[in-house]
Amino acid sequence: MRHEATTLLPTELGTFSVRIYRNKQNQEVTAICAGDINGQKDLPVRVHSACFTAEALGSLKCDCKQQLDFALDYIAKNGGVVLYLPQEGRGIGLSNKIRAYALQEKGHNTIEANRILGLPIDSRTYEDARDILHHLNVISIRLLTNNPLKLKNLSELGITVSGRIPIACEANFHSAAYLETKQQHMGHLIKTEQHSASSVSHNKSATDRPFIHVNFAIDSQACTAGNNGESISISCPKDWQRVHELREKYCAVAVGAKTWLNDTPKLTARHNILGREPIKQPARVIFSGQHYCSLNNEQNERKTYIIGHVKNTLTTEHTLITALDHQLAHPLAQLSEHGIQSILVEGGLQLVNSFIKQGVVDLLTIYVRTVCITSAIRAATEVLPGLAADEITACSYGEGILLSASMSQSLHTQTEYEVAI
Repeated sequence: MRHEATTLLPTELGTFSVRIYRNKQNQEVTAICAGDINGQKDLPVRVHSACFTAEALGSLKCDCKQQLDFALDYIAKNGGVVLYLPQEGRGIGLSNKIRAYALQEKGHNTIEANRILGLPIDSRTYEDARDILHHLNVISIRLLTNNPLKLKNLSELGITVSGRIPIACEANFHSAAYLETKQQHMGHLIKTEQHSASSVSHNKSATDRPFIHVNFAIDSQACTAGNNGESISISCPKDWQRVHELREKYCAVAVGAKTWLNDTPKLTARHNILGREPIKQPARVIFSGQHYCSLNNEQNERKTYIIGHVKNTLTTEHTLITALDHQLAHPLAQLSEHGIQSILVEGGLQLVNSFIKQGVVDLLTIYVRTVCITSAIRAATEVLPGLAADEITACSYGEGILLSASMSQSLHTQTEYEVAI
């Protein structure tokens, strides 16, 4: 790989440093750079294959231009690199791509068309990307992609892929079938429907309820407990510290009745985990429903809110908020009136799914005990069917993968609640 030329290029999306390289096949490969690149860790990188039909002609048959524009806009704002590779049509070339399009007009999908032509489904290679990243002295990358095979291929070439940034692309009438094929037959982490978890309408405005952050841990099989329902250790020490840092920042920590009855969790920020005295302790919120949840006695009694319609034995520090059904809008509004402006929801899954389905989640984080980003995302979408894969950001964290998704255009200020995510 030989560096040929570099210049600054002003564009509609920002000014980029454009570097041209020549590979072993005498092809020109482009690196579009923004911000500091040399020696960077966790650098946002898009490895993009050329698409003349979409990027020059404005074709509506694919999402390539949307992905390129998203990536350029992202690195313009956050720094990073877009590597533009001469691999038209997933590596089959423009003339073969047009032949495949002609077959698709007759009803064949993109995979069937390639097979009829005797062509591979995806013949792209990424040695050029590896060589350019090495030349730029990039230590590790967060890959902007929806393609799990690209994550795998780059890792196998020795590139340290420390995270994944999703690319949201909307289907149109012409591209819907193509995107569905990519999802169902090529494993791409995208949604094919126009509606997703974050597009669920809110029962009440975000200003009428606390900021809601859902956080929990699962293993690579999407499990939170053992076969007999017993608790299993999933989080690693680094993630456990993150959880305790979150607890001390939030007004309250919430769990469902089953979690409370099975584990009687303390829901505290602990000195032995943080390595220091906690800044403060959160109030407790227990969504008891029809269950009787006995409250453990604490030396320093904390404010506790019981959400349900079964009379519990209450002290002056305990407040019952009556809820006759599973709708969350009313009890959340009541908690807001009691001064609870932010809640960390830790489980169980039934309560988590209720929050997501009712559209009252602002931020979602899931720690998955696996080192494979693709496995982590698939586990999350399995345990939360309403969660779209192309809304999930992933990064290596401790002994696993930390996933995060912004679930709404909340009016709350999210920044103050973000801790190591």
